[in-house]
Amino acid sequence: MLPFSPEQSVLQLAKCFFSHGIMSHIDPAQPPAIDSVPLSSLSSSVPSTSSAGAVNTAKRLKKPWSSIQALNYVSQVDLVLPRTCAEEVQKKLVQRPPTLTTQPQRYARVSMTLGQVLQGTFFTEYVKAGSILMLSEGRLGQDNVFSLKNGRLTLYLERETYERAGLVGRTHGAKGGRGLRPRWIVEVDLNEKAMWPGKGYFDRLLYACQNVFNTPVTWLFCSMFDAPTPDPLDAFSPTWITVEPTVLHHAKIALPPLGRPPSLLVGGGAGSDHLETEEAVVELYEWLSLVRLGSPRVGAADSIDPYLSRYAVPASDTEEISTPSVGDLCVLRWRGFFSPTWACQTLLSVLVAMPTSSANAWLAMSVSGFATSKSLTGESAECTFFRPFNAPSEYLLWEVHSYE
Repeated sequence: MLPFSPEQSVLQLAKCFFSHGIMSHIDPAQPPAIDSVPLSSLSSSVPSTSSAGAVNTAKRLKKPWSSIQALNYVSQVDLVLPRTCAEEVQKKLVQRPPTLTTQPQRYARVSMTLGQVLQGTFFTEYVKAGSILMLSEGRLGQDNVFSLKNGRLTLYLERETYERAGLVGRTHGAKGGRGLRPRWIVEVDLNEKAMWPGKGYFDRLLYACQNVFNTPVTWLFCSMFDAPTPDPLDAFSPTWITVEPTVLHHAKIALPPLGRPPSLLVGGGAGSDHLETEEAVVELYEWLSLVRLGSPRVGAADSIDPYLSRYAVPASDTEEISTPSVGDLCVLRWRGFFSPTWACQTLLSVLVAMPTSSANAWLAMSVSGFATSKSLTGESAECTFFRPFNAPSEYLLWEVHSYE
């Protein structure tokens, strides 16, 4: 019998990329620059030569910060810790000085038309300043979806809407084949000097808002900087949501080897150690994912029938008895609409608050984008950071790229 041929697909499969690196010493008094500087604020406050240097510095972020910043819109942050370290970390997170990046994160749901976003004080105080994130409702690939970040407007449109709007764009998504009609994407940089009422292309955009995009849609709104006074968003009656972390306790969890895989030190995981390294990091990522899901398969007392599940928590090769150790874990979960800068700042605060003297001082943080906006989240759909307990200055990083 001939084997079944693989199913033809116009979409690429998801890929997971792994990185192993060393982090420099983190000084709480001088934390690393982990956020991007808005172009508008730079051009209005400093000379052109120094502003260009600041922009280049912001773009040259190193891992793991650059991988988290690749997620333009963050929907969930999961922090996995040993229970012995979780209480101390939570206490220090609460005691942080109240700044915009450390205070409890909040976002808003608001109903607006696209034309209202591009007019009035909301446009001048928020959009032109590049200080907000906005994402409209809809399913990418099926509905018209709008996004706004750092003053850059992106419109994902179906063919009929794109032709009626009369804007310049490019094809997006699957092309060719019956039933796979190409969709279109329009990108507008609202930071440009020509993007004001009375200018040619901006007036075309306003015309499309009045005649095509004139239906109110629900937006998710998040401000990355202090809101102006009075707040232009108050005119649209937003619903504010303050996000507090949900604490999940998992008792008697089977623990795999939580240190740095030894094969990473031998040729960087290349050559004959490549398969060993790949197996170790895949098993660790799989275990972290099951812990985040709260799966009973990682419980020390799990006794499921092997016919239903053959998963087993990996044990250390150096142990005389091939059985994993047991410990209690804690998962802190934030779910909402966040900026990647806030996720970077949270990871930085956790690294500073983490006790290094404890033998179990390891941590893992997973940052996820929106499942319905794969292409809206840049190149990465999820990023998982792991600090092993036997190498506090090193990190392991998994980046899951989107399907499209």
